[in-house]
Amino acid sequence: MKYENEIRENVRMGYVELLILKMLTKEDMYGYQIRQELDKRTGGAFQVKEGSLYGPLYRMSERKLIVAHKELVGEKRFRNYYSINESGREYLEFALREMETVFAGIDMLLKWEGSADEK
Repeated sequence: MKYENEIRENVRMGYVELLILKMLTKEDMYGYQIRQELDKRTGGAFQVKEGSLYGPLYRMSERKLIVAHKELVGEKRFRNYYSINESGREYLEFALREMETVFAGIDMLLKWEGSADEK
């Protein structure tokens, strides 16, 4: 299909931040771990390219929804772990309520079988 990749990107990428926030409610995670868990927990529906993950993480950090902290791994390597804070939890709760409303409206429209001139 001509628009396959564009549609996939638009549909999925709008949810990546919310999915990351949801996963961070369970535990702090580092970038590669987030990528792996997104793939695993969504049955492969969200396979984020390595470089594509850091944009959402940076934006959420800038908006103070998450906090990054470094942890020593091995003798000299550090990893950035991300954790959700209270603002991020509030944001996630509101976003999930909004998603439910939007999905219910979409479902109604998709099931609609009225005539074109129906108001």
